[in-house]
Amino acid sequence: MGCSGSKTSATEEDTKSQKPASAKSNKTKMAGHKEYPASEAFTIPLESDDNPELPLNETLRQPPKRIQQMMQEAASSEPPTLEELEDKQLKAEQRRQELMQQKLEIIQKNTQMLMRSHEDIPAECEEETPEKD
Repeated sequence: MGCSGSKTSATEEDTKSQKPASAKSNKTKMAGHKEYPASEAFTIPLESDDNPELPLNETLRQPPKRIQQMMQEAASSEPPTLEELEDKQLKAEQRRQELMQQKLEIIQKNTQMLMRSHEDIPAECEEETPEKD
C-alpha cells in the first residue's frame, strides 16, 4: 500500500523460516513473569463473646457535650402547649409572607429596569435591521 507502485510480499520459505514476532515477545514476557504466593483467606467473627457490652469506639458511648446539654435541657423543660405551637406557626407564616413580598418587589424592580432599558434603544437601530421575506 502507499504511494509507490511496487509491492513487496514474503515468499513461502521466508514465512516458514521466520518465527512470528509475537512468539518472540511471549518468551521475554514469560522470563519476566513473577510468581506470587498462594491466596489466603480468613474469617472475621461479627459477634465477639469477650465483651459484648462495650462498643468498639469510645465516641459511641457518650454523645458530644453540646448534645448532652441539649438533651438535659429538653428533659428538664415542659413540652410546649398547643397555644405555643400555634403561635410559633403563626410567626413562621408571617416570616414566609414577608420573604415572598420582598421577592416580588425585587422581581418588579428588575422588570421595570429591563423595560426602561428596552425603551431607551433608539428607533434608528431598530430600522437598520433588515427584514427577512
